[in-house]
Amino acid sequence: MGPGISVVIPARNEEGNLKPCVETVIGALDGVTDDYEIIIVNDGSTDGTGALAERLAAELRGVRVVHNAQGLGFARAYRHGAGLASQPFVALVPGDNEIQPASMRAIFEAVGTADIVAPYTANQESRPRLRQALSRTFTGTVNFLFGFNLRYYQGPCVYPSGVLRTLPVTTTGFVFLTEMLVRALAAGYRPTPVPMYIQERQFGASRAVTIRNVVTALKTVAWLVWDVKVRRRPLR
Repeated sequence: MGPGISVVIPARNEEGNLKPCVETVIGALDGVTDDYEIIIVNDGSTDGTGALAERLAAELRGVRVVHNAQGLGFARAYRHGAGLASQPFVALVPGDNEIQPASMRAIFEAVGTADIVAPYTANQESRPRLRQALSRTFTGTVNFLFGFNLRYYQGPCVYPSGVLRTLPVTTTGFVFLTEMLVRALAAGYRPTPVPMYIQERQFGASRAVTIRNVVTALKTVAWLVWDVKVRRRPLR
């Protein structure tokens, strides 16, 4: 069996997606590790997400719930859950249930093979063309600026809990995933890329691509260049 994993599931108004997401996580962990916990972070949901999360915690082993009275955003919800993790590795699984079960299992199976498990979206063609173009441009820019050669920076990485605690996050935007990964790579931690296939979410719509998020991404990358490359301060 593999090492213990804490799986953080941020969820805001994901009542229709949360149960299948948790079931997929449990199925993917089965046979990979016996030591796991699933931390659902109900981030100020206004639908039935909170009540559903409580029912799942009551019915399923290893599931617990924390509630944010007001929505703090995806980044803060994740960091809140990660701060409560008790296992040696911390995984992120968004509550929208967009990760295909086989890919989720492949991510968990890779835990411990390198410092960081770095999933990349292998079926980008399933996403809208604008999002594909933005993703390719963003990835190429980050690789050029920092001298890396990854295929994706916005994936749900798995970090050792000790490493995670050393990674500062200066943005509350969705691009916090890139900030964490860039800082970890700059500090010398080794990634293992894992192809990840996504599926269409059954309920709701993604809020990842907005003008505000694009502007935040540009500002965050500029700050990373200054803090990581110029000041050479990847970690706390």
